[in-house]
Amino acid sequence: MKAKTSAGFTLIEIMVVVAIIGLLATIAIPSLRYAVDQARQKTCAISRKNIDGVKAQWALEHAQPPTATPTDADLFGESRYVDHKPGCPAGGAYSLNTVAEKCTCSLVPHAN
Repeated sequence: MKAKTSAGFTLIEIMVVVAIIGLLATIAIPSLRYAVDQARQKTCAISRKNIDGVKAQWALEHAQPPTATPTDADLFGESRYVDHKPGCPAGGAYSLNTVAEKCTCSLVPHAN
């Protein structure tokens, strides 16, 4: 008689693997969320810095004082400085402010 050998995983082995995957997920997901939030903040800061540069260029080319406030139509659109107004990646809204002031985002974490 030949002994029958069966290949496969036992229930305990599968449960251990699932538990390990669950543990790794609980560690990785908060780190991933933090990384996404940081990337959004940095992208927002870059967009605001670009808008500030466009405001300065507009003021220089149109002989405007630092207290002048450009409109969206002055800076964004076809045949303007930027084709379209960039948006905050987290859903905030940008305020252009005067040329001397920095552009701001409506989201508090992005205010810096």
